[in-house]
Amino acid sequence: MNASPRGHIPFKSLRVIPVILLALLLLPGHAVCAQITIDSDEQFRFAEQTMGKGDYPRAVVEFERFLQFFPEDKRVPNARLLIARCYMKAKDYESARKILNEVMKDYKGTLVGGKALFLMGESYYEQGLYEEAERYFRGVVAAYSEPELRDNAVYRIGWIQMQTGKWHEASETFKNVGAGSPLFSNAQDLSAKSLGGEILPYKDPTTAGALSVVPGLGHAYCERYKDGLVAFLLNGLFIWATIEAFHEDQEVLGGILGFVELGLYSGTIYSAVNSAHKHNRKLKNDFLQGLPDAVDVNFFATREGHIGLALKFTF
Repeated sequence: MNASPRGHIPFKSLRVIPVILLALLLLPGHAVCAQITIDSDEQFRFAEQTMGKGDYPRAVVEFERFLQFFPEDKRVPNARLLIARCYMKAKDYESARKILNEVMKDYKGTLVGGKALFLMGESYYEQGLYEEAERYFRGVVAAYSEPELRDNAVYRIGWIQMQTGKWHEASETFKNVGAGSPLFSNAQDLSAKSLGGEILPYKDPTTAGALSVVPGLGHAYCERYKDGLVAFLLNGLFIWATIEAFHEDQEVLGGILGFVELGLYSGTIYSAVNSAHKHNRKLKNDFLQGLPDAVDVNFFATREGHIGLALKFTF
């Protein structure tokens, strides 16, 4: 009669459950859940590695995570500059300049601010906006005396002058790179070699246009012989057809053909002038590609290793 019905849990057994729950609550946290630790050194290293692999959007996220968790870390300025550099690598120059403008304001008058100013110029240089780029590089030279920063800016100004065909000015500019700079030897070499740009076999656009009075001759002058032959044949064909139309008293047809030929003739002259510009541009670019560009835009992000106190967040 005292036996409990089958399946019925005795009351004493139920009293054990709260004890078990209490014991679980008293166990160390690592026994019931994993700890997540963010180490400042590891986070910065991972962001750098991600950038090195060319995954720039993710690198931006990782550097921003570093800034969020370690706002007092001494590498914060470098992280912000590296974010801008990631945007530049991804060709997102507007985002890069937004970051750089903020850094310039926050670190005005300091070396970090100077590096941001340099990178601002570099962003325009990479886009081929040389006038704007030179303005920022000259700002670096005028406002900052730190040798490495100044020499990089002077060196880049020399390259801008070569890009814009100012060969003699470029030669003189390269001479201003400091003797103690890692760029010195290369700059001296460029000072001599840049003068070679003045003697490149350029084609005169005016001459090309004048020679095109005879259709195709301007193209031949620019060494575009196939284009010249096509221009000569097409213009010759329309001129012959126009003459024949008038000879056969088909004035309307002759007028139409003459009008078309006038446009074709003008286009041939324009094309020859444009061919001269293209020839000169290719000649200059090929010449510049044969010259070494030794500037290192990552000079601002000197790897400091992982010496010192590494902060951690655990949650």
